[in-house]
Amino acid sequence: MNLKKITIPDRDSYGCLVGFKKLNVLWECPTCGSEMGEPQLTHHAEDGFHGSVHTWENKCGHIAKYADLKEIAK
Repeated sequence: MNLKKITIPDRDSYGCLVGFKKLNVLWECPTCGSEMGEPQLTHHAEDGFHGSVHTWENKCGHIAKYADLKEIAK
């Protein structure tokens, strides 16, 4: 099992950005199960919050949204 620790936007129940959070996720494409591309930190600014989040490109061509990732508790 391939795990990665990534940073993503943290949103409230209304979808508003309230900060950033780190997650341990299963590093497989949610659509086809192949390994996802290497995560890169990218600057993110929204609603007065500034920080960095991870983005990546999958070799399989599928787009994996943050909400589709499987969080694995350590």
